[in-house]
Amino acid sequence: MLLHRMARILDIFLHRKGNRTCEKYPDHGAFFAGLEREETEAIQCLSARVSGSIFNIGKGYSLSDDDIEDLICDCITIGMQKIREGKYTFQGYNPATFVIEIAKNRARNLRRSVLKHETEDIETIGERVDEPEYGGLAETELLEKLLAQLEKNCQNLIRLKYLEERRDKEVIAEKLTQYTTVDALKNQRSKCLKKLVEIGAAASLFNP
Repeated sequence: MLLHRMARILDIFLHRKGNRTCEKYPDHGAFFAGLEREETEAIQCLSARVSGSIFNIGKGYSLSDDDIEDLICDCITIGMQKIREGKYTFQGYNPATFVIEIAKNRARNLRRSVLKHETEDIETIGERVDEPEYGGLAETELLEKLLAQLEKNCQNLIRLKYLEERRDKEVIAEKLTQYTTVDALKNQRSKCLKKLVEIGAAASLFNP
């Protein structure tokens, strides 16, 4: 049964559509609920939200395109398994964040394996590195909590840069924001970061 479900998830992933599938999930709670029910649109949405970030992560660790494609599939599958098993529960944050954290750890370990010329099968690697580093995840979730207090435009600018790790030129080229130049994008993001720090300071989150 598990193999059948994983095969179905990967089939959905390989035939992913685009960000339009996310329109059905207006907030993180609805998105997580859709993933819990293993809805086709929710899994396609997850793919759309994490693929770009995981691609950049993989390139940062000098992984091949084939390895990156496998990494995306593996991380989505692992994320779905954790939800199904109750090991990842909704706490108000974007489920895509969890999958991206898994990818960071998995990419790092895959790179180490390549450098050491190790030949471990995917099941063995998965058992060791399918969990995110919870220190990093906690920091990411704190950022998500702070972001929720900003306007949507600022949330998007900061999330694209620091959570999805998208390059400014890429953001402009793909028209992911309303800004048409890198300078304008950076200028507004700087203002947004100032607001974010002010919110954190008011909550005593950045105090020693």
